[in-house]
Amino acid sequence: MAQSQHLAKGQHNPIIPGYFADPTVKKFGDTYYIYATTDGNGGGFGPSQVWTSKDFVNWVMQDMNWPTTHYYWAPDVTQGPDGKYYLYYCQPVEIFGASSATPVGPWTSLLAPGKPIVSNFMVPKVITLDGQTFKDDDGKYYMYWGTWGIYPGHGCGVGLLNDDMKSFSKLAQIPNTDAKDFFEAPFVFKRKNIYYLTYSSGYCEDGTYRVQYATASNPMGPFKYGPDNPILATNGDGTVHGPGHQSVLQQGDDFYLVYHRHNNPHNDGGYHRQVAADKMIFDEKGNILKLVPTHSGIGYLAKNVNPHPDLALGKAAIASSTYDQDFKPEFAFDDNNGTLWKAKSNIGPAWLQIDLGKVYDVKSVHTQFEYATWYYQYKIEYSLDGQTWALYVDRSKNTKHGSPMIDFGNVKARYLRTTILRTEYPGLNKAIWNMKVFDHADYNPVMHTSIKKWESLQRFEPKGLLVDLNFDHLRIGSIAAHVQNNGKLAGVFSAMGANKPITSMIGGKKALVFSGTARLSSSFRAPSSMLGNSSYSVSMWVLNPEIDKEETIVSWTGKGGVNLSNAAVGYGNSKSAGAATHLGWADLGYRNLPKANEWHLITMVFDGTMERIYVDGKLDRAERRMLFVNNLTRFLVGGNDDGTSGFSGALASLKIYDVPLTGTEIKAAYTKGITNHVVLYADTKKLEYGDLTNWPNNGTALGELTCKGNTEVADVNGKITTILANGSKILLEGRMRKEIDFSRPFTAVFSLLPAVGSKTDLFFGKRNKAARIEGNGKWQQLICSFSKGKFQVFINGKPASYAMVRNNQRDQRILIESSGGTTAISSITIYNYGLDHRNCLKEFNFWKQTLGNVSLKASFTSKPSAVTPTMVYLAADKPELPGNDLEYLFKNDKDKGHAKWLRSSDYFDFSVFPQSSYSYTVKIRDNFGNVTQTSLPFAVTTDSSQFIIKKQAGSARSVPAAKNGLTGTSWEGLLGNADTVTQHSGILKMVSHHTFWDGSEATGPFAYNYVEGDFIAEVMLSDMLGLKEKKAYGANEAGIMVKALANGRMLLQNGIMPGWGIGNIVTNLDNGGRKQTNNLSGWAFYKHLQIQRAGNTFFMRGSSDGKAWVDLPGSPVKRDDLGNGLQVGVYHATYGDASGYASFSDFKIIQQK
Repeated sequence: MAQSQHLAKGQHNPIIPGYFADPTVKKFGDTYYIYATTDGNGGGFGPSQVWTSKDFVNWVMQDMNWPTTHYYWAPDVTQGPDGKYYLYYCQPVEIFGASSATPVGPWTSLLAPGKPIVSNFMVPKVITLDGQTFKDDDGKYYMYWGTWGIYPGHGCGVGLLNDDMKSFSKLAQIPNTDAKDFFEAPFVFKRKNIYYLTYSSGYCEDGTYRVQYATASNPMGPFKYGPDNPILATNGDGTVHGPGHQSVLQQGDDFYLVYHRHNNPHNDGGYHRQVAADKMIFDEKGNILKLVPTHSGIGYLAKNVNPHPDLALGKAAIASSTYDQDFKPEFAFDDNNGTLWKAKSNIGPAWLQIDLGKVYDVKSVHTQFEYATWYYQYKIEYSLDGQTWALYVDRSKNTKHGSPMIDFGNVKARYLRTTILRTEYPGLNKAIWNMKVFDHADYNPVMHTSIKKWESLQRFEPKGLLVDLNFDHLRIGSIAAHVQNNGKLAGVFSAMGANKPITSMIGGKKALVFSGTARLSSSFRAPSSMLGNSSYSVSMWVLNPEIDKEETIVSWTGKGGVNLSNAAVGYGNSKSAGAATHLGWADLGYRNLPKANEWHLITMVFDGTMERIYVDGKLDRAERRMLFVNNLTRFLVGGNDDGTSGFSGALASLKIYDVPLTGTEIKAAYTKGITNHVVLYADTKKLEYGDLTNWPNNGTALGELTCKGNTEVADVNGKITTILANGSKILLEGRMRKEIDFSRPFTAVFSLLPAVGSKTDLFFGKRNKAARIEGNGKWQQLICSFSKGKFQVFINGKPASYAMVRNNQRDQRILIESSGGTTAISSITIYNYGLDHRNCLKEFNFWKQTLGNVSLKASFTSKPSAVTPTMVYLAADKPELPGNDLEYLFKNDKDKGHAKWLRSSDYFDFSVFPQSSYSYTVKIRDNFGNVTQTSLPFAVTTDSSQFIIKKQAGSARSVPAAKNGLTGTSWEGLLGNADTVTQHSGILKMVSHHTFWDGSEATGPFAYNYVEGDFIAEVMLSDMLGLKEKKAYGANEAGIMVKALANGRMLLQNGIMPGWGIGNIVTNLDNGGRKQTNNLSGWAFYKHLQIQRAGNTFFMRGSSDGKAWVDLPGSPVKRDDLGNGLQVGVYHATYGDASGYASFSDFKIIQQK
């Protein structure tokens, strides 16, 4: 059976060695030509090339001069009526053409540069791609094209070419009701007066891709869907996977289907395709019978041009390494273009050795490297005994690519060894499809490929551990303005912008806490060793309290650009991109999302072939891929440089390598953990106000301190504290008693305020280790240190032997006891080493700098005011606290204990009700636990009489939509193009196609009102195309918009586009370009939309119920270029020819009187 033969020797499918797709096979004269998309580079990015053969088995690749564009998709060549050859190829939604005197060029463009022969939608409802020509028996030429023809009313385009081969005399559509399931890749041939339209259905990236056909008696149709479809599909064992994008080769009365299929084993993404061919069989009625795809192929179609035996075929082979059992050394000597040898690592040289079995005359060696369009630097050695080696050929400075690479010599040898030294493209695994050895030099086909300028490739060689960040030396509570890199690149990471990460103890680890807006940037750029397909490893100890869809921990490229060119690692819950972002299909999510609010060692490893995620030393997911990392930047920690995908959590360690870590190394790193000397750390700044029974320990001993007696959390003299009443105690219990050993060196640091007349005793196990501090009503720092058998006490940086007292406690669990009054404590820290006087003084000096003004009172910089009857806005002034990282506690008198500390000094209260009165206060804390006094209360009312509210009203219908189409409604105007605009029963519905809001002239419909000054606009999206079935049809988008008068490029949109999982999308369009951010919510989008203008700042919000609003990614937006008066309303766009619609209700504009 064919399914079991894909690894067998001498198979003829695939036809050519390498990754090529969308093949068109032609025969001109006595030569066969394969024109194909250059695949294996992430998206058909060229270069342009052609394969030639005299016998359909021995193929040689050569370059072509045209095109030199980024995309080179689905080329086709035909010989025109003038004897010239015409090459057609496509870029996204356009087809271009050129002519030449030969089938391989040089090519001259038929039209001016950048001007297509077939533009998008040249035939209505046909998306342009995949142009293929057909010459009929009467000499007329036709072209067929199309992609994504599955939309209602869409299909395949066909045009009758004029003699100039660049224009059409007739155009038509072949509807997808005739060519059922038409997706792309039309190819027409004729047999016995029947025209066959073959095409591909399904998706080229996966196993659904297949070939179907329809027939007609006229080349432009009508076509009838053929029986027994599909005629070619994925086979039973998957070794022929996703076959499609076919062409047909006729040889006499025989017809052969030439197609691409995915490589074995399959690379994820579907962009490593290979060309295959099988014979077509017809029944007596002319129907095409199902093809059983083979691995044997069709073999020779002419006399073998290289009839000499391959001396290496099937012989014993060994290698320096093997990636795995799918890439064994013997696969390079099996004359099978579907199998190859691949070395274990993409780092350093790798060799492959063959034993010919006896001594032969070796006169030529033919090597087919994995990628024919990139050069390899290599050398070939020979030996008689496998011990003593001599040089056969030295290509260590080769800069010529191609396939096969033929090296001639004249030696006697039994053993041959090829060592691949370097690859042109960085990070390629050393790999060979076939290596053939001959005792003759007769076969020497011409291979016209360029020789590139010599340049050293050593810059791609890895260095190892590039970045090593740990935070054990940072002081708890301090802002991490600069962090030293201990990796080989040295340098520092510096905080960017106003928000900076804070050093903290969390769950037993000292870590940097990121807020979602904090970033650290390296002083150096990522090295060239991380370009292209190069290996990398990122190992990080991370804790994420609440996991969002995408939270980037570290990146080293710019965001955007070409697919697969980005490099970022994160900890998000997006199943498609939560773990790694490369831009495009190679984005990666966790299979099993690491639990929130727990420490995890997350390790991401790419070795040039597989990208793997490890969580806590165990493999979570592995995917096969190839990367094209480009646009290297500085390493950025904490989120993307455009402000998106911010990380809100803690990072305890970060290591970045340009080599792949092994599973063993990763497991060992998890077992080892990270060094931390803080065994007990308990502070008060994050505790809830009120009674306290258990006080969490974030030191390495973990657990909780037990509070006995009356203990509460409250503010005392400018700090958030734990207050021990007279007779109250703090105890070490459970695990902490075992982990904290006071018989060994330790340092205990206390920040406390004993009331006047009170006594605070501190106990450290047995052997007279105890101290007492007399209360003076002031903040004091007490340090107790035990080292080299000596116990010392320091109060406010000075030795205080007088404070040492006899330890008479019977309960060894007691750490602190208050008597004679209260004791307020703001923090307790215990290290597992002893400090001397000098270092104790440093501790005190730092602590002293963190003390705040006890009389500081919070105030409002913007006093509370009602913005709408259901929204109050207020803003707090920023006080002069020692810490720069501030949080705000806003309260109103009806909060009922639901208030939370917030990072923003601006506060919008969406919980209020109309016709009500509220009183607001605020207080502020910093990163050292200092806190202001509560502000004076400020009253506000939400009386509706304070506002002008304009609501959606009236009825109208306009088909097609006219500028006055909404006359008689609350809308003041209608812009853009629409098929239908209707408003009835409070719902505005817009229907349009081929409409845009990206600066194009074909703008979509926009119903608006003219608004001056500050405002809030709200609307609910009540329906849109695909909402009921939760199925996206193209780029259907709708939402709320503000736009400058008479300028379609000056606007802001708060929209919804469910396609591609986007969901809510914020668009900021100005003369500098178009910037978009989204929340990746897909169909779970916020249906209530809001835009608020406050001066030149615009807030974009979403809500599920129209009451509780949240800022969307990208909000707020500062736009100083938008004038006082704006058009404000709702819009729709399809960004394509497919029709779409959206319905809106409850639109309103609210302004203060």
